Amino acid sequence: MIEQKQRRFLKGTSKNRREQQKCKGYCAQEPEHIFEYMRIPSTAARSSFDAQQVFRGALKPSLILMAAIWIVVVTAIALEAQPHHGHEMSAEKDPTERGSVADIEMGKSIYSMGCIHCHGSKGKGDGAASIFIGPYSHPRPNDFTASRFKFRSTESGSLPMLTDLIRTIREGIPGFMPSFRNLGDTAIRQVALYLRTAFIQRQLPTETTVKYVEHVGPYTYSVESVKRGALLYREMGCDACHGESGRGRQDTLYDDRGLLIMPMDLTRLEGFGNGTSHEDIYRTIMTGLDGTPMPSYSDAFRGKEENAWDLVHYILSLAR
Repeated sequence: MIEQKQRRFLKGTSKNRREQQKCKGYCAQEPEHIFEYMRIPSTAARSSFDAQQVFRGALKPSLILMAAIWIVVVTAIALEAQPHHGHEMSAEKDPTERGSVADIEMGKSIYSMGCIHCHGSKGKGDGAASIFIGPYSHPRPNDFTASRFKFRSTESGSLPMLTDLIRTIREGIPGFMPSFRNLGDTAIRQVALYLRTAFIQRQLPTETTVKYVEHVGPYTYSVESVKRGALLYREMGCDACHGESGRGRQDTLYDDRGLLIMPMDLTRLEGFGNGTSHEDIYRTIMTGLDGTPMPSYSDAFRGKEENAWDLVHYILSLAR
């Protein structure tokens, strides 16, 4: 019995020595061959090999994550390094200037971080998140390549001015597009330049024939003005879509994409996509909202543009 145990012991020792020699042979080769030796049929070897596989699998996504973080940090530093003037947006210095290559490239970088998810890589309004904004109804993210823009200070059917693009980026669209005013003046302008260069690919107008009467003196808010505006509201057929109370009719209307669109509820200022100030509403009335059933009324007010302020005041009086 004792002799049998001794023979088993000696046999196991010899086997261990052979395994050690085999290991030394593999270790002398290239590092990747070491893992071949680890495939010996033992629990310890399999555990070690599995650990290596897990490590290798986890390494690649970790490197990708680190690279993504690095890109975001570098871009943020580049944006911070640009001079800007806080949250106040000044008038465009020169709407006719084409912008430098550096401006357009920076605008592209910002677009890729903050705009591409809705407007898409080609500016067609088909980004990954676009379907969740308006799956079956208006609005959807704008298709910049279609040359159709709702928010403009130019005539209906015209392209917007560069300042119009800047204003929309800065202010956003309540309920659908956030304000990007925290980017600062310079970065907002760079995004607008990129949109013009990459997607619109046409020269933007630098002036408009729509007449804007300054909101001063006799054209300021008053009870008499509101009363005159109430008459205009009915005479011009505004109630046909927005209803007598301004809450909007439940009529079946469609935009240029064939999407269902509901008339704006004028009693809720938070839904005014083109802005809620007196000037914003005046601009919406005079230019219309291209791509929607809302027409321009600049021809109706031609020669008596100051009367449009009466309609503005009445619309504001409807807000609750």
